[in-house]
Amino acid sequence: MKEDAMRQWFTMKADDKTAEIVIYDEIGKSWWGEDTVSAKQFLDDLTALGDVDAITLRINSPGGDVFDGVAIHNALKNHKATVTAQVDGIAASAASFIAMAADKIVMPSNSFLLIHGASGISLGNADDMRAMADDLDRIDKSLTATYVARAKSTTAKVKALMKEDRLMDAAEAKDWGFADEVTSEKRMAAKFSLRLLPRAAADRFRAETGDQPGDPPSPATEPEVPEEPPVAPPAPPATPPAPETPPAPAAATAKVITLDAAKQQGVDEHRQYVASVTDLCTLAQQPQRVGAYVRASTPIEQVRRELLELRAAEPQIMPQHPLVPPTAAPATAWAKITDKLNARLEK
Repeated sequence: MKEDAMRQWFTMKADDKTAEIVIYDEIGKSWWGEDTVSAKQFLDDLTALGDVDAITLRINSPGGDVFDGVAIHNALKNHKATVTAQVDGIAASAASFIAMAADKIVMPSNSFLLIHGASGISLGNADDMRAMADDLDRIDKSLTATYVARAKSTTAKVKALMKEDRLMDAAEAKDWGFADEVTSEKRMAAKFSLRLLPRAAADRFRAETGDQPGDPPSPATEPEVPEEPPVAPPAPPATPPAPETPPAPAAATAKVITLDAAKQQGVDEHRQYVASVTDLCTLAQQPQRVGAYVRASTPIEQVRRELLELRAAEPQIMPQHPLVPPTAAPATAWAKITDKLNARLEK
């Protein structure tokens, strides 16, 4: 696919000896099967900026791929230019790690920062799972060391903060040492999905900013319409007309729902749909299908049916020396599992 058809999550521009880098979306490789511009392209474009002395790094991102974030952090850290990071809205997860590469971090009073450990998905046997856990521990050790180097605190306290998934405002981030300067409030709506943020952090960010992800800016106040001068009532007719038969009352009053409530309902329904598809695909050991199903808005019943067919077609995995023969065919056993999952999701 051509580069310009991919999701572009950063832009760069240079003017003489200064440059501006803007990261306003999910970073690097997508967990949802989308075609995105690579972190390698970011590094190539950074090199192409040439001999600059100062870089302004503007961030409004929920995070993204941890390895891409580490690569970008290291490239900025090793760049000869003085880097000033400005958190325009939120720097979460990998985006917060990239911000730590800056010589100075500036946060408007209404911006946010979130730091936490790495996460991942692994399929396989117990050895595969242990290897994934060991990898995550090594990544977290590196991330923690970087945050501690910036923080005014101990390793133990920073580790505890990372486990909380706590969304810090600018003042709190400065108290921890993750920001150097807090400036006046800046209006900035989130123009990206909050799907990478922990639920509590996403809910707080949404409540604090007052915007749904991707919402257009609030419209300007409409000018008031001047009132027309009062008109004298018409003279009453000589013979009063017969009273009209009042209309029959409506069977039921229509329920009125506000625009904000409708938006929130749509967001909640989509979040529940994505969670249901993810649970079904994970249980079916088909996580790579989540992105395709979500992009196509495939009905849950169809997702369930296709995964059941795929699972039933696979050979049943049995231990080398089963103690008892299987009591159900693979398709029947899988159907029972999906029934239990569906019952949980429908509560």
